[in-house]
Amino acid sequence: MEVPTTERRRSLRHQLILDLFCDGIEGVGVAQTRDINIHGLYFNTLTEIAKGARLKIRLPINAAKEYLVIDAEVVYSQPKVGCAVEFIGLSETTKATLAEFIEEAKESRLQHWEVAA
Repeated sequence: MEVPTTERRRSLRHQLILDLFCDGIEGVGVAQTRDINIHGLYFNTLTEIAKGARLKIRLPINAAKEYLVIDAEVVYSQPKVGCAVEFIGLSETTKATLAEFIEEAKESRLQHWEVAA
């Protein structure tokens, strides 16, 4: 198991539990975030996902079941526990939407939104 030796996050991650849909690795399907910032997130999964894997993440941003679809790369993986991803190629609009969502979630103490089936 790879253990990080230095802190590489570019900004503070906020604890926020959300169900998300993850596409790109067989068997991931719905997973649950543990923390998030505008650069990436960590999610729990029992599926083994290799460092460097590319994923497409669908993140619910409101109770109306609207989603941000974000490309991501696995930067840290703990087999049978979870992995950290860095978002790739975010437009300025998507960054702004994500930052606003995180801020609103922190203020409202949002704990959990489910992915629509």
